[in-house]
Amino acid sequence: MTQVEDAAVAPAPADQKNTPGVGARPGGSRRPGPGRGLIGRLNAAVAGAPVVFTDAAVVSFAIWTLLYHLNLGLNLRPSVIFLVWVVLQPVAAYAAWRLRRRDVVTRHSGDGEAVTERAEAPADRASLLRRYALPVVAAIGAAIFASFRTGTLSWWLAAGLGLVAVVSAWLALPRAGRPSDADADADAAPAVRATTPVQGYVVLAVSLAAAYFATLINRVSLDDVFYVGKSVWVAERDNIPFRDFLFTEGVLPGGSANPPLPSFEVFIGALARALHIHTASVMWYLLLPVLAVFVVLALWRLVQRWAPRRPLVVFGVAMAYILLVAYYADALNTYHLPRLTQGKSVFVHGLIPLAWVYLTDYLERRSRRALVLLVLLSVASVGYTTTAVILLPLLAAAAGVTLLATRRWREAVVCFLAASAYPLLSGVLVQLLRGGLEGAVTTYTQLLPLRTIYELTLWLGILGLIGGLAVWWSPLLLRRGVPQQLAVGAALAVTVLMVPGLLKLGGDLSGLTAVLWRVPWILPVPALVGVLAVISLPGLTRVNRVLAVALPVVLVFAFYTQGKPMWYGGKLVESKPTWRIPDNRKAASFWIKKLDRPAGLVLAPSTMMQALPQVTTEVRVVLPRDLYLTDYGMETQFAQDRLLLAKFADGEVVSIPAVAEAMGRVGVGMVCVWKGNTIVPEVAPTLGLEPFASRKAPGAMVCYRVGAPAR
Repeated sequence: MTQVEDAAVAPAPADQKNTPGVGARPGGSRRPGPGRGLIGRLNAAVAGAPVVFTDAAVVSFAIWTLLYHLNLGLNLRPSVIFLVWVVLQPVAAYAAWRLRRRDVVTRHSGDGEAVTERAEAPADRASLLRRYALPVVAAIGAAIFASFRTGTLSWWLAAGLGLVAVVSAWLALPRAGRPSDADADADAAPAVRATTPVQGYVVLAVSLAAAYFATLINRVSLDDVFYVGKSVWVAERDNIPFRDFLFTEGVLPGGSANPPLPSFEVFIGALARALHIHTASVMWYLLLPVLAVFVVLALWRLVQRWAPRRPLVVFGVAMAYILLVAYYADALNTYHLPRLTQGKSVFVHGLIPLAWVYLTDYLERRSRRALVLLVLLSVASVGYTTTAVILLPLLAAAAGVTLLATRRWREAVVCFLAASAYPLLSGVLVQLLRGGLEGAVTTYTQLLPLRTIYELTLWLGILGLIGGLAVWWSPLLLRRGVPQQLAVGAALAVTVLMVPGLLKLGGDLSGLTAVLWRVPWILPVPALVGVLAVISLPGLTRVNRVLAVALPVVLVFAFYTQGKPMWYGGKLVESKPTWRIPDNRKAASFWIKKLDRPAGLVLAPSTMMQALPQVTTEVRVVLPRDLYLTDYGMETQFAQDRLLLAKFADGEVVSIPAVAEAMGRVGVGMVCVWKGNTIVPEVAPTLGLEPFASRKAPGAMVCYRVGAPAR
């Protein structure tokens, strides 16, 4: 098993090079000579870019979210809020600069990144075996039962062994590895572990490559009907649609997919309006690359904080895991590059890792800056997704458990309040104003089986075994001190909640059953999987040299052979940046928008009715997405009429008299179908459909006006 002592005894050689010596300038750097000034500044800028970029993004979006939530009472136009937000950016930058200067604890480091390292005498193999055999073996058993077995008994065994693994690992860790008390001597040695210029260049190159690749992925998400559609509404109409905007123009109440808390879609719409660029272009050509850089840098920051050694190797394996193990629609890594324009994706892959970074910084260095950033992160998280109302308090509670166990009462309370106060307050306000939080965060599903919950985050089979070991071994594998402590809390919280019946009980008590399958999202799984690549065995130098090469190769090989990449299935990678709408639907949507349309709703094939709201709000369609009918009752005439008409436009055989009645009740003014549809042309005279426009490929369609039916 991993050599825990090696991970904690002393800084690695790379770290020692960054440790300030006697008489050195703060940060361990020397004043550059005349010939190296520009290169030195460039290297320093690249090395500091991950911190500057991610922290600035958190602060900036937190300010936007605060303005947006304040506007819920003022009801100003989004364009006005956006203008105020732009004006406040220099103020925020100055405040951040002042806060950084006052954060005196980190003045020894160029970017404020330090870790506590304490020496401890190495233990003999027999002692290591006694201390670590139980957590190692228990974790293996838990991962096997969770990944390969089925049935309630297997989950009792998986959860039980997982608890044994986490608790025994916590008890086995050296006491010197626990974080120091609040009044510990500040000179007790944090050794600097800043991002080096070489690491900075590599990470920056990877993030830019990910940004470009994200624009090439043409993987359609049905959720974009809502997310992009809402942003399009804001851009075109300059108001926030609190009521229904998909089926009606504010006639129906807002569905459960449209709570008032998230500000992300409104920001995109306001930005598109300010730039006079189509919303979809702003989303997929501008924001998507920026968000890709953000989440990749957030991953690096966590890896750099938590990895015991060779952080670039850990980072590379974690990125390979994200790219190669991401296929299922709701799998964890599918929420990365393919779906970053959805707020919950930015939350799980960007803000969750940064939350652990800020907690680590505060607990290790009493960094006021990190604490303020944690508060702002909690604000930004609510702006991205209402899921944060549940997961951030859970994450903070998980961290607080081990703080309480070490009698760090003050830090436990401070960390919990910093991460949870704003999300909890927001949830209470939604409860009071909207009549329940359940409607604000529901995903239209009942609680998923535990096996499915495990699969969506950690997968099954070989990949599930790797994911399980990454989680349950994490208290032993991570860098000594705060990272190990936080890993104990996170793994313990998720393992307890996977005890059969507990999630259901929590859902019944809270009314949040539909989203509890996202509980494992508090685990930074890609980073934990990456740490498996740098396992080192005590006292086996030659073996460790082999493992240093073999483990990363074996892990990536397993990802490649056992997983499916995010671009798997069909032509999902284009040769140039693209919208997440196929070209034929995109072309047909703009064509329909330009037609001299009769009054009434547009009935079209289901795929076209999903695309049109992402292009314009001027064209109102019969059924943007059938899932959203759940809010208004699937058995109601309102829903049944729309489902029937969608089948008709898709070319299915249905009752024509029933279609005629439904068209009258719904108010259909125009019917557009693909030219390959033979059913609609045959019954057009019966339904009073008069052809008035057609187009060639791509998106070859024919459109009909609704007139008087034939007698």
